[in-house]
Amino acid sequence: MNKSLLLILLLSCFGFSAQTYCIPTFNSGCSDGDQIDSFTISSIGFNHLNTGCSGNAYGDYTAQTIILSAGVNYSFEITHGFSNQFVKIWIDFNNDGIFTDASPELVASAVSTSVSGIDTTLGLINVPTGATIGVHRMRVADSYSSDPIPCNVDGFGEVHDYTVNITAAPSCIAPTDLSINTITSTSANLSWVASSSVPSIGYEYYLSTNSAYPTSSTIATGSSANGVVTTTLPIVPSTSYYVWVRSVCSGSDKSAWSIPIAFTSLCAPITPSYTNNFTSFPGVCWQQASGGNITSGSTSTDVYWMEDGFLNVNYSGAAKINLFYQNRAGWLKTPVFNLLAGGYRVKFDYGITDYDETTISAMGSDDIVQFAISNDGGSTWSVLQTWSISNSPSNTLNQFSLDLTSYNSANTVFAFYGSDGVVVDPEDYDFFVDNFVIEHSGTLATNDNLKKNTNVVVYPNPFADFLNVKNSDLVKSASITDFNGRVVKRFEDINTTLNMNEIISGAYLLVLKMKDGTQQIQKIIKK
Repeated sequence: MNKSLLLILLLSCFGFSAQTYCIPTFNSGCSDGDQIDSFTISSIGFNHLNTGCSGNAYGDYTAQTIILSAGVNYSFEITHGFSNQFVKIWIDFNNDGIFTDASPELVASAVSTSVSGIDTTLGLINVPTGATIGVHRMRVADSYSSDPIPCNVDGFGEVHDYTVNITAAPSCIAPTDLSINTITSTSANLSWVASSSVPSIGYEYYLSTNSAYPTSSTIATGSSANGVVTTTLPIVPSTSYYVWVRSVCSGSDKSAWSIPIAFTSLCAPITPSYTNNFTSFPGVCWQQASGGNITSGSTSTDVYWMEDGFLNVNYSGAAKINLFYQNRAGWLKTPVFNLLAGGYRVKFDYGITDYDETTISAMGSDDIVQFAISNDGGSTWSVLQTWSISNSPSNTLNQFSLDLTSYNSANTVFAFYGSDGVVVDPEDYDFFVDNFVIEHSGTLATNDNLKKNTNVVVYPNPFADFLNVKNSDLVKSASITDFNGRVVKRFEDINTTLNMNEIISGAYLLVLKMKDGTQQIQKIIKK
């Protein structure tokens, strides 16, 4: 009787170790790069690195124990030596020696992508809330070009087995589904889905330029009150960020940090003149996107524009998109420009050739390439020019030029949008863009002396603390903006003297709105 009791206790302690598990095989092995080279769960500090290709494409690493909690999602990263890897992860929760290829024992499934030039699989391990507490076996498998199965028998790939210890679900659960929107050069809106544990105090967030996971003792960057699931992040231009959020259920009970979200702040608005000749593609602060249309905006991040020689002469120095495959839609977006001073024009070179040739080509029946503008940083777009089968460009240098007098936003973005449509056409061609320029047109809207255009005169310039306005009765209102487009002061009631005492020294734009509906802009300098 005592021996039987002892046996039962041993089985409950060792769990899966009493079971015999299948040993998967891959007939083609993993020596060509179809391997689990490194396996990382950063939030718990698990790093199994540089293991290479295991003998017989199977690695028994059950001597290593990974501790996970029920009801928690964990992001993981696996690096490989070759592309197009399909990854699955299973946990034998009932310790029956069989990995069921479905939920709840199938806890992760993902496909590799290229991350900084390394073939990498990023995904989530979803530990069910009702997962059996205790010690189990976890199997991690990757397979080239198709989903692996727990007892794999053919193809290219590799399997690692680990021990996993499932602990009870924490009392304070982290929020989920972090998202970032309305990204500018100085701010971004962060939101998340509220925690199921409903924290009584609220949430804390941690913002970093480093991807290293924060620990439980990491000091939060900021916080939000109970029930508030959004916040505005303070950021600087042209910087990559990572952000985590955790629940604060009480002063002593905080959740683990959530799965992070990464984003990059926009560049500070550029005040022209500006030139991009694509010698370095795509150019500083240029962005690519895909999908959608001018009305909806982009919907994905696939890359279809590329570097090549203009009109396929040489191999660099221009941007092009190849249009042949239906449903392809690629965006090439400029940095943000401050056109508040007015009086600008945009111009660039363009042309079409057959794919990888210098000969002329028509466009497909429903193909379009559009040049568009956004006055709100890329949220909404308007078409400035469309090329289609009816006006296909030639295979020589064509130049587009447009007066931007009616566009004076401080948050202007341009985009080249190319779509191959839905019709399967035989045309296979390259559309090129080069020498993108924004410059002052022949008539400048920003003058050091406005007397040419109106009887209103502002003086002295440069000034110390006060600006005098001659014929101020013609002016309805005035505003002072810096060269990033930020309004630093407004004047609704215009007197003969404008008090500029609190404005720091530097160059600004004085925007005068006249009572007759016109607008005048003048560069001013405070000493």
